Amino acid sequence: MYAHVVMIHAAAMGTAFLLLAARELLFISARRGQIGAAKLALTANRIAGLLTGIGIAGGIGLIVLGGWPLSTPWLLMSFTLIAALMIVESRVVRPWEAQVHPALEGTIDKMEVRTLLRNKRALGGLLASISLFALIIALMVVKPDLLGA
Repeated sequence: MYAHVVMIHAAAMGTAFLLLAARELLFISARRGQIGAAKLALTANRIAGLLTGIGIAGGIGLIVLGGWPLSTPWLLMSFTLIAALMIVESRVVRPWEAQVHPALEGTIDKMEVRTLLRNKRALGGLLASISLFALIIALMVVKPDLLGA
């Protein structure tokens, strides 16, 4: 059972990470004038969010099935990074996406959409979220002995 949950967890999180990377490439295209790429980027982001939820559920299952103590240093560090990721997402990325989504529906001028897509704060939040996600994945894979380092 543990091996199946590991596969589900790893596949969901790995695919979510790839979709987040694809999201950024699509937003780069959108910033360069291909506005339709932004719609695809938001779709990739929604799918990544669903897969992340599946991955988190699998991760919780692995903690229980594997008997990992919650005080394990790499788990504590992962929880801290997950909290940071949630803060970045809720304070920077989601509010920006809430502005971009209606803009892409055609309610505002194309130039205003491009201005929204070039928002430096949002770009920083998007890059921070991918970086945090990558660090979390690395910790989960390597499981370093942080106290012994």
